[in-house]
Amino acid sequence: MTFLLLLGLLATSISSVTAQTWTNCNPLNVTCAPDPALGTNATFNFTSSLDDKVWNITNGAIDYSSQGAQFSVAKRLDSPTVQSNFYIFGGIVESHVKAAPGRGIVSSVVLQSDDLDEIDWEWVGYDTNHVQSNYYSKGVATYGLAEFHEVSPSATDGFHNYTTYWTHEKLEWWIDGQLQRTLTYDNASNGTTFPQTPMNIRLGIWPAGDPKNPKGTIEWAGGEVNYEDGPYNMYIQQVRVHDFSSGKEYKYTDHTGTWESIETVQGNSTIEKEINKPPAESVSQKWSKLPSGAKIGIGCAIAGVGASALGLLAFCCIKQRRAGRAEYNMENNKFDTDRTEMSNFQSQWKQGGYQPVHN
Repeated sequence: MTFLLLLGLLATSISSVTAQTWTNCNPLNVTCAPDPALGTNATFNFTSSLDDKVWNITNGAIDYSSQGAQFSVAKRLDSPTVQSNFYIFGGIVESHVKAAPGRGIVSSVVLQSDDLDEIDWEWVGYDTNHVQSNYYSKGVATYGLAEFHEVSPSATDGFHNYTTYWTHEKLEWWIDGQLQRTLTYDNASNGTTFPQTPMNIRLGIWPAGDPKNPKGTIEWAGGEVNYEDGPYNMYIQQVRVHDFSSGKEYKYTDHTGTWESIETVQGNSTIEKEINKPPAESVSQKWSKLPSGAKIGIGCAIAGVGASALGLLAFCCIKQRRAGRAEYNMENNKFDTDRTEMSNFQSQWKQGGYQPVHN
């Protein structure tokens, strides 16, 4: 094991990703509203603006390009984050990611539940050839759970497929189709520390090495961020999500936080409806659906407007032509008058009738 990995493991025992660890309502303490289910298998393209009914930008701003969604740390404390409005209860999350390089910068793909169960992929920007897998249960900072996995040729120079496979029995982390790590329910303290409640998806980047962060966090991130070297960019190209459960929402029936206590409420998922809604119709498609009477009426109206426009154009042309003709006649008459006066002047001058005035 390299010195860099040893340093990373030591730092991980001190700190972990915290930028996306939060909940609006913790069902271990109070009764919370049910979580909206995905309830299907869907692939989300991140090269254009996301549907805000399916994904929510919870912090900062996201730019889109042919590479995918760009998450940037351009100045101090930038930490753009996107969160799914849906939850899965067991499933597959396949993320195509190009991590951000840079000391102190952390890119992350996080699955997290309302009671703070968590499954992580984390890239610390000083180590471009590795990614960390990690997990937590109920928000308890149990250290020493992270493992490092090699990414070849680099996690920051190109896109790789990072897949999380999660059931009630086991948890797997895959890179580019190769299994890297397996955690079974029994191996996680007989299930007591196993992530097992419905989770949403959080994607983002944050400056863990900001000078005002705790010392352990800065060390884990590889040192302090040099903001002048930015911007630091992470890219998400696409995300495929398969929810192994089906229904419209997931409900906590008590405060234990066990998977057995979760009720899958049957019905049609509103998120699935949003994802599968037909695209907006084009003008030609809308026209083809109109009854013939409506088409005739619209055609007549357009013809009427066109005729009015042509009439107005003809009127303006005639008016302009008349004005031009009058102006021409006026100039022509003036020319004839001037020519007559000049002819008279020349005649008088030849006959000696015109005498210049001398002072």
